[in-house]
Amino acid sequence: MGGAQSSQAYPNTTSAAPGSGGPRPIPKTFTLLEGCSTMEEHEHKIAADLAIVSEKGLKGRDGLSALGFEFRFVACDTHVDSIIGVGDSSPNEAAHDITQQPSAIISPKASCASLISLSEESFGNEKYKCCHDCATRLFYVGDSSATKTADSSPSDASIMITLSNRKKFIADGPHYDLIANIAQEAAQSIMCSELNLEWATVCSDQNLGSVVRAMVDADHPLLLEEGENKAALQELLLVGGVAREEKKDDCQRAAAMSSPNKTKSTLLIATGRGKVRAGILSRQHLLTAGIEIGSAWHFIREARLRRGWGVAIIDPNARGEEAGFDTFKRSVSRLFLVDDASNSSSSNDNKPDESTKQPMSRQQSVNSLSTSVQSSSIYILAHSAGGSHLVRHLREDSTILPSIKAIAFTDSSHNVQWCKNHPTLMEFLQTKNCVYLRSNDVRSSQSCVKVSSRGKDIQCSNKSCSCVTQASGKEVTTDQFWEHRFGKIKTLWAGTPDHSLSNYAGRDVIWGHFDEHTTEEATEEDELFVINDSS
Repeated sequence: MGGAQSSQAYPNTTSAAPGSGGPRPIPKTFTLLEGCSTMEEHEHKIAADLAIVSEKGLKGRDGLSALGFEFRFVACDTHVDSIIGVGDSSPNEAAHDITQQPSAIISPKASCASLISLSEESFGNEKYKCCHDCATRLFYVGDSSATKTADSSPSDASIMITLSNRKKFIADGPHYDLIANIAQEAAQSIMCSELNLEWATVCSDQNLGSVVRAMVDADHPLLLEEGENKAALQELLLVGGVAREEKKDDCQRAAAMSSPNKTKSTLLIATGRGKVRAGILSRQHLLTAGIEIGSAWHFIREARLRRGWGVAIIDPNARGEEAGFDTFKRSVSRLFLVDDASNSSSSNDNKPDESTKQPMSRQQSVNSLSTSVQSSSIYILAHSAGGSHLVRHLREDSTILPSIKAIAFTDSSHNVQWCKNHPTLMEFLQTKNCVYLRSNDVRSSQSCVKVSSRGKDIQCSNKSCSCVTQASGKEVTTDQFWEHRFGKIKTLWAGTPDHSLSNYAGRDVIWGHFDEHTTEEATEEDELFVINDSS
């Protein structure tokens, strides 16, 4: 998971025999943390980091900072000049980090991702769309208490975390979990800030475990139930042209592009099982390749800024992976269902429980705040166990099935045989509305397949080679075993042998699938409008 790394030589280390009273021997393949020369110092460093975060209750960027880490935006060669000219930074303040990423400019800001919009924006004389080579990377900046001069540049004494050096700064085990968890929190905070998202409470019954939340767009109806946001969101839903904060402008412009009589579509994102949290697809790639690669960043950005969609990003592992399905179904039900008594009673004494909730579309859930009666279209990205949870949920409760326009399964672990007694669902999972992206078969890959943190780079001109035949979007020749499990679903290669990168590597294919059904939906609505108008 962390990438292979050779052992390092420590000339000052004394390798004494066990029981001799000297320092413990360092295993040949073991990597000591930066600044440590003995196993004892290594373990003390880990214990100290754990104590700092635990005792002070630090989370997210505060926790990273206390341990000497921070996320920084790293521009690619194409956009270096654009980044230098933005804000208060100058070329001297944005220095080259030649040893880590040649010709890359590091922004002094924690995140400058908002500078590169999916909408066509102009920086100088150049217009471009979102760049997938720029990334917000994790850096080790050393002791946060160390003295820094006013002339210190953002890259002074900083090292970008990569697969090859990760163990030198983030040890396996509890230390990895600690930093991965606070890095996830930091990434979520950045995504909320940059992409105009909010946290909505899905289940607060602590008898069932930790509070479950979901990341949603800032005008999601569920937020109406949370006191401090109610007035602002009611105004937002009543008045489409209301002025908003600067960080929300891009999302508002994208939403305004669609017809005011149409219900906003929603992108539902479900991650896999394990220790990843809402919006995070891979902890390893989050740490070693950047927020944009290790999370659902590009999917959220495409949905929010280019299409003006709403988003709902659930957190199936909030109560542990064992409770993943239960958390999933509670989240989906809460995000797309509302209380039956919400409009008939204002009493807090008879608050309905989850079993009394009746289905309503996203638009219906705001009732008098909207005049539209169209149900919301739902597009779903289901990764790994997220696909399994989705199919099981639809089998038990198919309320939202008519609203689902398209599903992209990425290395999903579901089985259509679960739906034998639900023919409508079983048929839907094999229609053109669904597509399955599978990570490449590593066993048949040739030596010319180059795997990087950004997926597979095709460098071969041999049309019969697996690096070409398994390129992203290429159709998979399935067998009877595959079809028995997944049915006759359209199956494509993701373009990477890395399971955790199947979403990032296949992002263009996934959006192509969604857009195909968005176009069909728009055509159907136009035809319906013509019929109604002529009558």
